[in-house]
Amino acid sequence: MLLLAGGLLLMTLLQLADQWIAAIAVGLFSVFMAYWTSPLRSGPHVPLAQARTRGAGTAIILWAPGNPLSARLQAAIRGPREDVVWVNVFRDPHAQELLTAHGGTDALPLVLLGDTTMVNATAGALLDLQEAARREPEGGDAGER
Repeated sequence: MLLLAGGLLLMTLLQLADQWIAAIAVGLFSVFMAYWTSPLRSGPHVPLAQARTRGAGTAIILWAPGNPLSARLQAAIRGPREDVVWVNVFRDPHAQELLTAHGGTDALPLVLLGDTTMVNATAGALLDLQEAARREPEGGDAGER
């Protein structure tokens, strides 16, 4: 709301200065950013309980609209993937409880993969974690042979 109000104020000042093109650009940008940072923004979401029933190699990513690190991870991990499940913490009370237990919104995006939990996950760290999880059973089988 503050972003929208500030943008509208700047837009009004630009209109008073007869800077119509800049005023329209600021207005459109403010509306877009207010939407992008709003908890009302939809995005990929699977309830946490359902996400936990997926396969063992599936990474569960807790994210929130407006969180810059979540947005960066979503941009890096584009498109639907079978090994990644997105949980919007604003739409799932169980995900909110889990996030609170790991440090609150400062921990976003929070990745759960097997018994491993990663706070402030980056795309590179997520891919490394998934690769390590894939190799783990191979190493166990090789040791048993």
